[in-house]
Amino acid sequence: MAETTTPTATPTGALPLPLPALGMLSDAHRRGSRCAWCSTPLTAETAVDAGERDAEDGSHIFPRGCRRCAGVAAYRLLQEHAPACDVCKVSATCPTAVIAVRLIREGGL
Repeated sequence: MAETTTPTATPTGALPLPLPALGMLSDAHRRGSRCAWCSTPLTAETAVDAGERDAEDGSHIFPRGCRRCAGVAAYRLLQEHAPACDVCKVSATCPTAVIAVRLIREGGL
């Protein structure tokens, strides 16, 4: 699946992980009961918040992922983010990069 959606701002408490196209997500994916990438059933203990999003119809969705898929998405996000981030260019203190690296490690990558 192509990664096509990213929010414009970092939601509170969640890294804005790139998601499959919103039109490809089922209701279970949109409410976070299944991994947005691989459809694995999720629990509060196994889920990683991918950031609240606005849907095309004006509603809000709350996608989540399993640790492995969130780690892969965080890696993709970091590849896009770091080259354009002035903080990442000179320091390892960028909050987005720190969270992305943590998710990559937790995903076993």
